[in-house]
Amino acid sequence: MKNDAPLNAAQAILGPALAAGAAGRPALIAPNETMSFGALEEGSARAASLLAGEGLRRGDRVLLLLDDSPAFALAYLGALRLGALPVAFNPGAVGAEIGFVLRDCAAALAIVEPRARPAVEGSAPILEVSDFRARLDRAAPLPAAETRSGEAAFLIYTSGSTGTLKAAIHRHGSVLPTDRYLRETLGLGPGDQVHATSRLFFAYALGAVLFGALRLGATAVLDPAWPSPSNLLAVLRRGPPDAVFSVPSFYRKALAEGLGEDAILGAVRLYVSAGEALPGSVATAWRRRVGRDILDGMGTSETICMLLANAPGSALPDSSGRPAPGADLRLLDASGSPAVDGEAGHLWARIDSLATGYWNRPEETARAFRDGWFRTGDLYRVGADGGWRHVGRSDDMFKVSGQWVSPGEIEQMMASCAGLADCALVGLPDGDGMPVPVLFAVLTADADRSVVESAVLAAARALPGFKRPREIRFVAEIPRTATGKVRRFLLRPPGHAA
Repeated sequence: MKNDAPLNAAQAILGPALAAGAAGRPALIAPNETMSFGALEEGSARAASLLAGEGLRRGDRVLLLLDDSPAFALAYLGALRLGALPVAFNPGAVGAEIGFVLRDCAAALAIVEPRARPAVEGSAPILEVSDFRARLDRAAPLPAAETRSGEAAFLIYTSGSTGTLKAAIHRHGSVLPTDRYLRETLGLGPGDQVHATSRLFFAYALGAVLFGALRLGATAVLDPAWPSPSNLLAVLRRGPPDAVFSVPSFYRKALAEGLGEDAILGAVRLYVSAGEALPGSVATAWRRRVGRDILDGMGTSETICMLLANAPGSALPDSSGRPAPGADLRLLDASGSPAVDGEAGHLWARIDSLATGYWNRPEETARAFRDGWFRTGDLYRVGADGGWRHVGRSDDMFKVSGQWVSPGEIEQMMASCAGLADCALVGLPDGDGMPVPVLFAVLTADADRSVVESAVLAAARALPGFKRPREIRFVAEIPRTATGKVRRFLLRPPGHAA
């Protein structure tokens, strides 16, 4: 679709299901509330009116610090309908991060959970979620703004694994391809139910559950509780969805807590993983205990949609899969030339849902977005079976004795060690100031430290000498973002760069 074509994202998300006669079917299911497509359409029109009454105008940013609930959907779609830019962020984030986002996007209004209010107080007008819901019925529905496909529609902040937050600018037209992966790869359709343990402020869940599922005429199953294995069981016992979207660290934790022994997990048709590479040991253990594959895939905040995906019945082991529907991908070496077959290369992507750049970051935009292509920062290698395998992140890699070390490669190998609940590899300076691999490790509850240490050292013997961890540091937990990515900068000494 041309960038100047009339299009409002809120209508593009709900329109297909409504046109197919789904007004009375459930669009959202929450613990104490079910909302039909028709009610969601009317509610979002009332939300647009309410936001306009708060002084929000087309192009203004509205910060949403909300749990996964119908209120989130109403506020998000209402802002899109008005032509304002919703900016969803973690309501449980530390105050400094929320303050940064408020200043960076210059939010004209914040709709918040009560616990997030102190972080916003004095920085922007506030509308608490209870007040927002209470006032909706009194607001007159507002027609959708006559926005354009290429017009800025919403911002998505990256997960901050490097400690630096930045917002990808997405267009109204970005929502149009979000149902293709669900329909063409996963085989989902109208009436199916989907749930994400990943929160809606994360692009992965936002694109699959709020955008893609609703465009498909499927039902989004929401849970306001912070995700945990026990909370996932509670969701499944209220009625197992057809698909669950989660991240590798959640699947690993669920297995460690014995969740895989519960038979109700087998009632879910599809389990999907993204956010970071899925360790083969986790995928194998899940298949053995649950009787279902985890379908690994890869997408970014800048693309919303999956770039790589495994399909049911043809999942490739230890792989992000093959190019997803609508994704053009290429691997380039450091000089910008195509990578040699079988060699790792930098992943560049082109897709209709691609962001236009970063908010207030012209230099970073110029580095990452070129001629319609986006440099993801991920390194991939294509195997003989056609599977794309994640080698690491270019910003995580470090040199030892002049040779590159990719932490993700070593972490995946170590993940199979019995007694190891989690791990992260970081390059830290030795006594001479030269970087060496150091493995931070978390033990399972019943593990013996010396046994695990011996297992890790034994596994490391299969690696070239420069890749072997020089030291193992046992810690209580690995610092991760809300989306499961390792925050390596928190494991490095202050002032030490990667």
